[in-house]
Amino acid sequence: MELIASSSDPPQLDDNFDNSSFDSYDYDSGIQTKDDLYHFVKTSIHTPSLLGDGSGGLLTLSVSTIYASKPPNKELCHSHYTALTVKNALVDSVRELRDDGIRPNVDIYNPDVPLVVVLKGRRLNSGRTRGGRGGRNDYNYDTQEDEMGVADVELYRCLHTQGSLHRRGYRSGSNNDSSYDDEEDDWEMDNSRRSNNNRSQEVSTSPPPIHKAAMKETMAAGLLLESGWDKLISAARGDGQGAVLVDPMTGSGTLPVEAALIACDMAPGLLRIASWRSSGGDNDSNLNPHRFPPCIRWKDFSDQTTWDELLDKATSRAKSGMKWARSISSSEQQEDGGHKNVKILCNEMNPRAYSLALASIRSAGVGSLVSLSEGDCLDWDLRGSDEEETNRDIIQGRTIFVCNPPWGLRLTNDIDESWVSLREFLRREAGGCESWVLSGNKDLTKILRMRTSRKVPVQTAGEDLRWLQYHIFQKNKIEA
Repeated sequence: MELIASSSDPPQLDDNFDNSSFDSYDYDSGIQTKDDLYHFVKTSIHTPSLLGDGSGGLLTLSVSTIYASKPPNKELCHSHYTALTVKNALVDSVRELRDDGIRPNVDIYNPDVPLVVVLKGRRLNSGRTRGGRGGRNDYNYDTQEDEMGVADVELYRCLHTQGSLHRRGYRSGSNNDSSYDDEEDDWEMDNSRRSNNNRSQEVSTSPPPIHKAAMKETMAAGLLLESGWDKLISAARGDGQGAVLVDPMTGSGTLPVEAALIACDMAPGLLRIASWRSSGGDNDSNLNPHRFPPCIRWKDFSDQTTWDELLDKATSRAKSGMKWARSISSSEQQEDGGHKNVKILCNEMNPRAYSLALASIRSAGVGSLVSLSEGDCLDWDLRGSDEEETNRDIIQGRTIFVCNPPWGLRLTNDIDESWVSLREFLRREAGGCESWVLSGNKDLTKILRMRTSRKVPVQTAGEDLRWLQYHIFQKNKIEA
């Protein structure tokens, strides 16, 4: 989202913007009523650059509301009417620019300018100074009824539409799973559709059938970056010795899929474009809203060619990255013809979670990099049928183990047994490697009976977690 107006920070005006109306508004006093909100929006936004003035067409808009904390006035507590007030202020501003009274339309499905208004309640004398958006701790509105309270407002326009960007697109319905061939360039853009004159009005918004304990894709990517997976990939590109990631309790497969995207240098937004499927509705023009996002329709956007060039560059990087990841390692230290530059191994015991992980791997187009097994990790022998003592899948110093085991908040069945299985698996398979485990229960973590090397605090959805690093020593062989 791009901030376009804030009641905490008056806009920096230029010569093309009439600033006469700003003299009548006291930004330091905050916003108390819907009339204040209307006046703030109407006098803070340069509508010709946001929606147009009719020359070249008016852009469509939508407005949604987010409450960072409770506003003091009941007039501002209803999200629908708050959004309506913002919309009316913008529409009236456009009408005043025209003689014919034509107004911009609202499009709730695929608007040209999706707007989000964020309200934060505070005490009138909270001590916040003008231009003090950095002091966000003062916005927790907790005051007596007889104390005067106001709201601070920020207005954003979204560069994209169709839901949060943490959804990459590979967690789609089962009807999309079979449409991706792992050996093909699944993310390649359809560059023949360069025009966005006919935009999609209806898209599928049904939630993906993800596991109830699945972590967000963005969180998984962040944990992998914290573990150093991207640095290991960079090293493998330089010396050809390969990189391996192992997830013994993969759940819905989020960690291995995100690891594959990082390894292939594939932009998450590119996968989101490739995985979109039309809803097939009567008003659906079959134009991908992610391929043609709202920002490219804006009055101040550079041009369509710039966007196409960015997509072409991202596509080229992804294709090159996938080719490298699939290639056989050039390291002379590898025997039997070597192995792939990137190998990702994962395992899941729960049948439903296993099915979801398999669907995500296929939908993301990384099936040639990610190998999925089913069963208890206690029985998951990475050596397979090989009778040798050496584990061929594990490269000493080039393998990272990651895991998000159940720790009691959403999954409660056989938790202790799961951690015992994880402990025995890591002791048997991860010798000489480092392992990262996500936990929200320190009592369960003790079951591992291992000393942590690092503890990284993680907060998500009100949960206080730890991303724990362990260095697991290689067992020495005892001579007879």
